[in-house]
Amino acid sequence: TPHSAPEARGHNSLRGQRLNTRKKPLTSTVRGGGDAGHPNMLFRVGLLVAAVGSTLAPGVDLKRYPINDLSSAAAVELIAKARMSLMEQGVASFPGFLTPEATETAAYEARQRAADAFVTDDRHTAWQLPLTSAFAEGHVRNLKMRTRVASIAYDEIGPSLRALYTSEMVLRFIEAVVGRAPGSMYRLADPLGACSVNVFKPGWSHAWHFDEAEYTTTLALQQAEEGGEFVFTAPLRSGLDALECEQIAAVLREHSEYTEADSGARVPSPAVRTAPFEPGTLQVFGGRYCLHKVSATSGTRDRLVAVLCYATTPGVVNSPSVQKMFWGRAVPRPGDEA
Repeated sequence: TPHSAPEARGHNSLRGQRLNTRKKPLTSTVRGGGDAGHPNMLFRVGLLVAAVGSTLAPGVDLKRYPINDLSSAAAVELIAKARMSLMEQGVASFPGFLTPEATETAAYEARQRAADAFVTDDRHTAWQLPLTSAFAEGHVRNLKMRTRVASIAYDEIGPSLRALYTSEMVLRFIEAVVGRAPGSMYRLADPLGACSVNVFKPGWSHAWHFDEAEYTTTLALQQAEEGGEFVFTAPLRSGLDALECEQIAAVLREHSEYTEADSGARVPSPAVRTAPFEPGTLQVFGGRYCLHKVSATSGTRDRLVAVLCYATTPGVVNSPSVQKMFWGRAVPRPGDEA
């Protein structure tokens, strides 16, 4: 996670490279068929495009999720249940948050950029912290696990996902779900990291870890043919300084290939769950408190998931070094070029 903006990304910095340098233009009209995987129909993406701060909720199934009126009885009940789930299980899921048509359009746009996504392939600890001499070399605190994932930057995502991210309705809904006061959360000002799409190629995975960000918001766009499950525990720790090594080691011994994970003491493994990942599912989870991973994918289809980043202060931007680590380049915030 960026040290300059700990809420900007859900995970720490990993080295990487571009899959290739080929660029595909994204147009306002999408025609299906062929290898693109889009339905054989003409669909105008422009219908989903919204300006920054728009009061629209582009593509959201408002009948199922009435985020256009958070004071309505249905919305109040929805938010109350989501908060309870977030507190008790660490995850609040909203299947079918996007309509099938809007979901497929966003997935199509992501597929056009997936080949150009910047790749990270590195090893990290569950806490995504540097190794420390305070613990033995074989201790779980110093155990490194492999993660492979690519990321499509904010300035490369398609117009439909950008419209969703810039929707004021969606921002206010997320704010309510995590229990923040109205008007206290902000979209990132980062040209690369505000909203991105994680790409998991066949065989790739994200190892068990905690996030620095208190909460992370994701939107499922496309499932892998097999694997790619989002697996998580209930909240295990109270904050960034709580290690809970015994519980982490227990999870790794029972639910990973790292069976040698040692903490100096043995405790039963906490229960693990799998969250729904059907395309169109919005998910808010307490990544700072819940240990979680994405299991290895298989087949020929990429797993695509959008990551929508928010902060409790305005103007948050990742440092140039962090931008280079995640997206292979640095782009200043608009107005900071001079």
